[in-house]
Amino acid sequence: MLTENQIVEIETEVQLAATAHLNAKDAETALSHFTDDVVAVSNTTLFSSRESLATDIHDYYKILKEVNHAAWEDVHVHVISERAATFTARFRYGFTSIDEETVNLRGVWTALFELDQDAWRIRLRHESFEQL
Repeated sequence: MLTENQIVEIETEVQLAATAHLNAKDAETALSHFTDDVVAVSNTTLFSSRESLATDIHDYYKILKEVNHAAWEDVHVHVISERAATFTARFRYGFTSIDEETVNLRGVWTALFELDQDAWRIRLRHESFEQL
C-alpha cells in the first residue's frame, strides 16, 4: 500500500513528465518520453508500434517552426501502483509552421505512464483534438 506522500510524489513526477513531453522542441526529445512498446491513438489514427508513432512525430517536427503556447488544463493523475499512473487533461497547443501558418489546437489527452529505467515514460497514449 502506498503512503499519501508516495502518491503525491508520483503524481508530481508524472505531471512533470507529461509537461516535459508537451513542451518537447524536437522529435528525439518527444520520442524519449515513450516506452519501446508504446501504443498510441491520435484522433482516428492508431500507432501500434513505436516506429509508426516515430514517423508521425518526425513528420510533425519537420513542419514546426515555433511553439506559441502549450498548456494542460483540468489535470487528473491517478496512481495505480508505485510503477504506473494515468494522466488525463485537456490541452491547448498552438504553433507556427515553417510556411508561417498558425495552428491552434485544443483537446483531451490521456496516457498511461510507467516507471521505466528510473524515468516515467508513456506506454499508452490517446489524444483527441480539434483545430480552432
